[in-house]
Amino acid sequence: MSAIGIFDKLSSVRNALDYHVRRHSVITSNISNSETPGYKPHDLEFSAQLATAASELEKTDGQHMDLADKAEAGYRFRVEAFEDATVVPGNDGNSVSMEREMAKLSANSIRYQATAEIMSRRLGLLKYAIAQMG
Repeated sequence: MSAIGIFDKLSSVRNALDYHVRRHSVITSNISNSETPGYKPHDLEFSAQLATAASELEKTDGQHMDLADKAEAGYRFRVEAFEDATVVPGNDGNSVSMEREMAKLSANSIRYQATAEIMSRRLGLLKYAIAQMG
């Protein structure tokens, strides 16, 4: 794999870390507003995760979607916050479910830690490769 390929993979992992940090912020904002009358919880779109995963995939069949080529051609997946309307609001109009938000926060933290471990291992491999060259 070329040095450029290694940095491309590091970039996709960095993007995944950025996504999880932003999602953590959105979820904690929901938790902070759990007592705010009329507050509707928000979340982030999944397309950022898809973009990261797509950069790691290899196209092995002509019928596979070619997401990596779209990203290289300037096609950008967007991360946008959206109002989560799947929860029924309470008497005060607030629709934050603490149990649901805490579960999302926990899952997001696990994904962040796993992604950070991937980044650490890739940087370790890069460090090893550099040491072998010198």
